[in-house]
Amino acid sequence: MVSLQEYRRRTLIPLTGLALAVYFFAFYLPLARRAQNLADPLHKAWGKLAVALDQTNATTIDFLQLSNQLTETRQAVAVIENSKKEAMARLELSSEVQNQLTGPFQLVDYQNQRSKQMDDLDRQAKEQKISIEPAVFAGFPEHTADTPEPALLWPALSMTTGLLDTALRCKVSAIHSLEVPLALTNSPGVDLLGRWSQIPIEIEFTAAAQNAMKLVQSLPLRAAELGAAGLPEASGQKAPLFIERLVIRKQTPEKPDEVRVWLRALGFVLRD
Repeated sequence: MVSLQEYRRRTLIPLTGLALAVYFFAFYLPLARRAQNLADPLHKAWGKLAVALDQTNATTIDFLQLSNQLTETRQAVAVIENSKKEAMARLELSSEVQNQLTGPFQLVDYQNQRSKQMDDLDRQAKEQKISIEPAVFAGFPEHTADTPEPALLWPALSMTTGLLDTALRCKVSAIHSLEVPLALTNSPGVDLLGRWSQIPIEIEFTAAAQNAMKLVQSLPLRAAELGAAGLPEASGQKAPLFIERLVIRKQTPEKPDEVRVWLRALGFVLRD
């Protein structure tokens, strides 16, 4: 006969196996599947990180190096942000022009301001005995049916006046032509610095080589920076301009120090 103790032992073993089976299927397997589901995103992220670090064959990742790279990236971002602020400050328009740009465009007011600027330029040129050909006055920014954004005429006029004023102060010999093709301006683009519009200005002039160089050097500077750079000071309305194209050629052999210059400069306007 089987003793009671042996009977209990034989009964307990199947029950224990059954309990383990129930635990395995009811708890362990679901828990294992859940753990696998939680681990899959980690494995994918680990793989992406390894690819980004070009360490696909490595069994471990150098997190110290990664931390150093992250610190360097943050420092680079800070430099970019600082450069962004400096660029925006450099390209900022005067308060007067900014108000004209953001306010409703009045054609009569613009035409009056345009005529005044042309008269002042003509008077200053005659005082300094600098020749200005009729094509220069005809090239002043003017409102036409195909002007894409009339409000841009205000900064265009300000930048044009600043450029011509700088040319007179640098004592060019003659200004032959001027064109501000706003109709060709690209639509405002969005980049890291914001929404910008370009103001292209094309000018052709004759000057002594030294004076032409002064004008070229003055273009990217604001009015307050010219004196410190040893260049002729300009009016407070002068905005920075950046050369896109530049052609310089010598004049006649009788005037070896005189050059004829054609350049296309770009001004930038930040839009809200």
